[in-house]
Amino acid sequence: MANKIVVGVVLGVGASVVAPFVLPVLGALLRPITQVNVKPLAKAGIKFGWLGLERGRELVAYVGETMQDALAEARHELVREAAQVTVNK
Repeated sequence: MANKIVVGVVLGVGASVVAPFVLPVLGALLRPITQVNVKPLAKAGIKFGWLGLERGRELVAYVGETMQDALAEARHELVREAAQVTVNK
């Protein structure tokens, strides 16, 4: 237990001695990463999402129209077949 305390104190003192030299270098290395302009990337993402939404709406409208046409044709064929059966009786 006492050994762990000594190790902790030594690490703390060592970190406090090394920190003034390491932190400015680390900050200088990370500064270009933190100053990246994210706005163009965000705008591109929004544009991509908007285009995807518009294409999705167009696709849903096309599929809906196609289904309505198919249902109307099927209904028309059923009515015509029923009329033929009635005439043939």
